[in-house]
Amino acid sequence: MLDPQIKERVQLGFEKQAFMAFIGAELTKLEEGVCEIQLPFKMDLTQQNGFFHGGIVGTLADNAAGFAACSQMTLKQAPLTVEYKLNLMNKADGDRLVARGKVLKNGRTLKVCESKIYIVQKNGEEKLCAAALATIMTVSLINPTTKKNSS
Repeated sequence: MLDPQIKERVQLGFEKQAFMAFIGAELTKLEEGVCEIQLPFKMDLTQQNGFFHGGIVGTLADNAAGFAACSQMTLKQAPLTVEYKLNLMNKADGDRLVARGKVLKNGRTLKVCESKIYIVQKNGEEKLCAAALATIMTVSLINPTTKKNSS
């Protein structure tokens, strides 16, 4: 069970990400080692063919992995992505993106996470459109209450 203080801290960290608010993403599920983010379709987020842009798909993959990792950190720690590899497998053409991040290895310094990104079709069916493997580093916060240092 996820500590309520950690859950609140992750939610606040998500809300502080101006870019996630700008694109309209929503944190829809948070458990220990698991995070789900959803994003409704907006024409402003598309590439030339009208599908969600790959950069948006990558953003959700990174954030879902990062916040899944953050859910297994202390209040004095924050996640920092070291690297991630994204495989775009199907066109992101649908009504909504759903990113599901999960911690695969909860190391003291590094956490290995996966994100699977689904496109929700017009009929409501989910189709896997991308997968990512991410390495997330645990960084210590000098002052966890300041805006600059919190995740």
